Amino acid sequence: MQKSKTSQKVKNMTVKDVLAKAISVLIEKKVETPAKEAGVLLAYILKKDASWLYAHPEFQLSAAEIKKYDSIVSKRSKSMPFQYIVNNQEFMSLDFYVNPYCLIPRPETEILVEAALAWINESYCENIRVLDIGTGSGAICVSIAHYAAKTIIDALDVSGQALQIAETNAKRHNVEGRIRFINADFLQWKNEEPYSVILSNPPYIPHNEISMLMSEVKDYEPLTALDGGSDGLLFYRYLASEVKRMMTLEGTIFVEVGIGQAECVVEMFTYQGLKTSVYKDFAGIDRVVQAFF
Repeated sequence: MQKSKTSQKVKNMTVKDVLAKAISVLIEKKVETPAKEAGVLLAYILKKDASWLYAHPEFQLSAAEIKKYDSIVSKRSKSMPFQYIVNNQEFMSLDFYVNPYCLIPRPETEILVEAALAWINESYCENIRVLDIGTGSGAICVSIAHYAAKTIIDALDVSGQALQIAETNAKRHNVEGRIRFINADFLQWKNEEPYSVILSNPPYIPHNEISMLMSEVKDYEPLTALDGGSDGLLFYRYLASEVKRMMTLEGTIFVEVGIGQAECVVEMFTYQGLKTSVYKDFAGIDRVVQAFF
C-alpha cells in the first residue's frame, strides 16, 4: 500500500515541482546557471520550448519523464557538459550533434570561420580547395560549406569516432557532397595538392596544464582535442614548417590560438616568410592568427 502512495506521489509531480528539485541539486553542485539549465534540460525531456514550461507550471509529468529528467540532472550535477547531455551545440546559427568523442564547438571559433568566409567570399575563384585540420564535430568545415557554396573541402581528424560525428553533421546540413573526410594523424599525413585555404582549431593546451582545467573539460572532452604538447604549440610548429608544401601562393591560413600564444604563432609563420594578421575575440584576447604569402 505504501508503495502505491509513493508511486502516486511521483506520478503527480508538476513542472514546478521537478524544476525546484533540479535547481536545488544544481545549486548544491555549484552549476553556474542552475535555473536556466534545469529549464532547458526539462524542455529537452518534454520536447517543448523552455518558454512553454513557465506557461504551464502545473503540468504533470509521467513517472517515465521524471525518471529521465532525474537521470540527466544527475549527469549535469557531476559536471558532464550540458551539450553532451542534449547532444547539441549551436554554432554559426547551425545546430551540431556532439558527444564526448568530439570537442564542443566554442563561440570563439566562430571568429575563425567568419574571417575565413570573408576571405573566401572576396575571392573571384571557383571551387576553392579548403583543408580543415582536426575537424572534430565538423563545425568549421560544415559551416564553411554551408555558407560558401564555391568551396570543396577536405576535413582531417585522427579520431574515427569524431569523423563519424562530422559526417552526421554534414548530412544534417546537406553539404556532405562537398566534404571529403580523412582519418589520419596530421603530423604524419601528406597532402596530394596544395590548398587555397587552411583552417584549424588545433589542440593548444600545454600538457602539464590539462589537469588544471575545469572538470567539465578535462573529465569529459577528448584529450586528443586538448593536448598541444609540452608548450601547447606542437601543431602550430609543424603546420608552419610545412606551409610552403601545403598552401598555394595565393592562399591563406587561419588558426585559432590559446591565450598568450598569438605572438609565438605569428613568429613561426613570419620565420617561414609569411605575413600575418591577428583577430581578437569578444573579450579582446588575440584568438585567431591569419598567415599568407
